[in-house]
Amino acid sequence: MKKNAGSSVETLLTLGVFSVFAVLAVALTLMGARAYRGIYGRMEENDALRSSLSYVANKVRGGDIAGGVSLEERGGMQVLCLTETAGGTDFETLLFFADGWLREYAVVGGYGDSLLPTDGEPVTALADFSMEAEGDTLLLSAEAESGRRMSLRVAVRAEGGLLP
Repeated sequence: MKKNAGSSVETLLTLGVFSVFAVLAVALTLMGARAYRGIYGRMEENDALRSSLSYVANKVRGGDIAGGVSLEERGGMQVLCLTETAGGTDFETLLFFADGWLREYAVVGGYGDSLLPTDGEPVTALADFSMEAEGDTLLLSAEAESGRRMSLRVAVRAEGGLLP
């Protein structure tokens, strides 16, 4: 039996078209995966920035009582101190940025003067987080690893406002 030369050409052409289709399908899949990774990374970064700012803002709003919100320096770090007195005992919630983390530390009875960077529970990983007092307004700024920054202003409305 003789094979037809036309049949071999058709087979090669079919294999060629199939190979081009397979290569294009793989390339398209890889491009889609790269785009997904980029979008997912930006979503995570945006979530870290927004959640850190919202977390601190909600803590300030929750502790916004007369003389209850102050921006201090403790242990060589800038600390947002939210103070509440109950039953004659002072309770402090300290929010600060150290070692790449926004951290929260609860103190009973005012023992927070010897604050260490490793104290407190990590809240959100960030490249930087800063807090500035502007009268009775607190300016919060968070920075992601990519350098993207977000800021939020929170007004302290209780009598006495933001303590220095």
